[in-house]
Amino acid sequence: MKKLNLIFGAVLIAVSAFFFYYAGTFQRMPGQKDIGPGAFPRFVCGLLILSGILLILREIKQDNQETVSLFSLKFFMGLLSIFCYFLLLKGLGFILDSIWIVAVMMLMLLNEPFKKAWPLIAGVSVGVPTGLYMIFGVFLKVPIPNGLLSGIL
Repeated sequence: MKKLNLIFGAVLIAVSAFFFYYAGTFQRMPGQKDIGPGAFPRFVCGLLILSGILLILREIKQDNQETVSLFSLKFFMGLLSIFCYFLLLKGLGFILDSIWIVAVMMLMLLNEPFKKAWPLIAGVSVGVPTGLYMIFGVFLKVPIPNGLLSGIL
């Protein structure tokens, strides 16, 4: 586990540093003087870099010899699910596509048997994507793919 956390911390720092640099290239809009469009992404990247450093420092201080498998069936199923999510996003639309991916991820990550957890899985899988669509698609007018529900929404 120690080696895995050290690698993850280093990758987190490297990716965050790249995006920190990239956020500096965002173009300012005419009349924008104080805080530019890259301020918030740079703030988040700075926090992620700090988190990576703290993770590495914590792992160096601790004597943790727990073994962990980096590649497992759940890992590959998660990657496959995310890949399918992006492939199906335009056709199914945000809400329908998000419902199935949230359900799949919860099934993989919850330690409860399905008989006990299905009400939670169903509620969260339908509620969260619908709520996000209402906030971003309806109230904030962010263009979100509707897919199969385009006639309804």
